[in-house]
Amino acid sequence: MKRRSSALSIQEVQYLERLGAHIRALRQAHELGLDELADRAGLHRTHLWKIEKGQLNAGAISYVRLASQLGVAPGELFPAFPLPPDQALREPS
Repeated sequence: MKRRSSALSIQEVQYLERLGAHIRALRQAHELGLDELADRAGLHRTHLWKIEKGQLNAGAISYVRLASQLGVAPGELFPAFPLPPDQALREPS
């Protein structure tokens, strides 16, 4: 059995960066500070900062909490950023 690589591809890193920028834009549109949104969503400030910078691939619950506090459905955080077809079903390394 091959061991799966935990390293992210360049496309996946770019996806996380775009996702983080989208979350930051939503936060700013709601005129929420980083600390305020993090507190409302039950996240640590650093956790949210890393999500917004694209440096953290957060768990589903973190995204659900953020979406709830930003007044959007969780899926609305993601649809504008599909992975390229060659990355969507990437073979394990």
